Amino acid sequence: MPVFDNLELSLISQKKNNKPCSRLVRACSRMFFGGVTFFIAVTFPFLPSLAPLIGAVALPLTLAYPCLMWIAMKMKVKKSAPNTDCKSGGDVAVWGLNLLLGSLGMALCVLLVVGAVWSLADKGLHANFFKPE
Repeated sequence: MPVFDNLELSLISQKKNNKPCSRLVRACSRMFFGGVTFFIAVTFPFLPSLAPLIGAVALPLTLAYPCLMWIAMKMKVKKSAPNTDCKSGGDVAVWGLNLLLGSLGMALCVLLVVGAVWSLADKGLHANFFKPE
């Protein structure tokens, strides 16, 4: 869904009037994106050997990014209002938990990238363009 939102945003920003896209334009842009995705999936059949590396690189978006983004948003609020008292025990515990989970998520992602690169170096990349096995 974020991909489609970004597509629609780029289509809207190209227009001068910034009106929302019509249903036809949205449907056509989604079908075009689906077609491009299908073409890539058919054209590059060696992608399963790269899947662990791609997944390991994209995993911080799921594991670490939400925790670290929460900390960044709370720091911005704290800097904008320095006189507020937000040093309660529960608040410090939530900060610590988010920092711990974000750090663990990043450490896990680094380990997964190392493992995926190791596996790719060990087994090799078998690229067969337009010749599925």
